[in-house]
Amino acid sequence: MPIAREDGFFQSHDSGLGSRLGIESSRLIECVAQIGQNRIKGVFGAPSFGFNGVDLDFLTDVPWVEDLWFWDINLKNIDGLYALRDLRYFGVHPKRPPIDFSCFPRLWSAVVEPRTYDRGIGELNELERLHLWHFRPRDGSYSSFDFPGSLKELHINWASPASLESLPALPQLRRLEVHRCRNLRFLGDLGAKFPNLTHLVITACGEVANGEGERVVRELPRLAHAYVQNTKLV
Repeated sequence: MPIAREDGFFQSHDSGLGSRLGIESSRLIECVAQIGQNRIKGVFGAPSFGFNGVDLDFLTDVPWVEDLWFWDINLKNIDGLYALRDLRYFGVHPKRPPIDFSCFPRLWSAVVEPRTYDRGIGELNELERLHLWHFRPRDGSYSSFDFPGSLKELHINWASPASLESLPALPQLRRLEVHRCRNLRFLGDLGAKFPNLTHLVITACGEVANGEGERVVRELPRLAHAYVQNTKLV
């Protein structure tokens, strides 16, 4: 995300909804006023760009915001988030309280590092893109995560399960990427679960069993691109 100061504020312009404005804790009132004056729909924050807050209460003053991206933060309270009933793009990590995602029915894209007591993701009928980070379930499977059936793109990063077999069937899924899942050995029955998959990438998963890439490619006739463990297979 390219970020630069423009008109006195940190801004980026790579959002699907236009510009994002950076929230600086020392200039919070000014930032909120700028968002209101220009009806900006995206906001971001990180310590490296002046945000060191422990809550998101300012969001109650800008309820039209649809794009949220905060990183390297340690939030104690996220109640202000629930003012954003039209939220479309979500990314808040790594430290935050649990979230009821069902309060954001229009969510289309989410970057999620799961927390105990998070709920409602499986109820999001418009969620098409999910990036799942640092998922480390006690039972070693994906069964405890409620994937919505509407997903068309799924990225899994730094997860601990050794197999993808516990992923649910996602008939609309077109793109699956798995990165840096160092325990991963078996890819499971991807052909049955994701019959419409066209794009498959598996990288930096050093334990993937020999022949797994070739096997799943044979099971996925619609693949237009497949890259598994440094080998381009399609």
